[in-house]
Amino acid sequence: MVTLAQNDASVSEFVFGREKELEELRRRLSTRESFVLHGPSGAGKTFLLHQVLRTLPNALYCPDSPAAQSVFQSLATELVSARNRRARHSLHNGRAVNNKSAIALRGIVLEALREGDYWVVLDHLQAPAAALSADVRDIMFYGNTRVLAVARSAHMEDLGFLRWIFVLRSERMPLPNFGRSEARQFAEERAQLAGLLAWNLSDFLDRIVDLSNGSPGAIVTMIKMALLPRYRIQGHIKISPLYIDSRLAWHAANAL
Repeated sequence: MVTLAQNDASVSEFVFGREKELEELRRRLSTRESFVLHGPSGAGKTFLLHQVLRTLPNALYCPDSPAAQSVFQSLATELVSARNRRARHSLHNGRAVNNKSAIALRGIVLEALREGDYWVVLDHLQAPAAALSADVRDIMFYGNTRVLAVARSAHMEDLGFLRWIFVLRSERMPLPNFGRSEARQFAEERAQLAGLLAWNLSDFLDRIVDLSNGSPGAIVTMIKMALLPRYRIQGHIKISPLYIDSRLAWHAANAL
């Protein structure tokens, strides 16, 4: 059911400095309590999910959750793959998923969820509106299903209407960026693994740690970019143009 990539090399990248958070995520998923995992884009939320969801029975994973239609389409497909009787019957073994409206899929999915003991994982939520948040609440209560909501938000105040669902501190798991010293060590290890060499490597690593605000995703992205010929001249990394291009790419990827 879980459709996360199974690439162990990429999965292990973000284990650095996240051992405590990884154990906390496993502990929470071993209970029957829904919760929200939130942090800034690039903090490593999805990468932590790679580690734990592969071994979590009956996990239904939505890789992108911008609207009700995509959420219920993903859940319907996952339920069919999980051989849920109601979903397979109502959706003709998955052939009818794309032909159903969001309202029709919503009813089918909520009824199907009640037939099993599932974890619903909604990845890449970003300040969801009232309607989508209401659907999340219905999955939890009408569907009688545990939900892990994964949101791009450094602060609970930015979670939109999810704030009114996960009101208790115990229902919130923040994942912040690295502190500076931890980010510097992470950058050194990633550069070494990538085989990155340059005359100004130390200065480059210092700069990207500061410019990334400790975001592991941003650090990895800029190290990969530093390997490209257009960001290098006579053995030096051109830091300023690399950073500008990385920010433009980040804004494009995170546009609402």
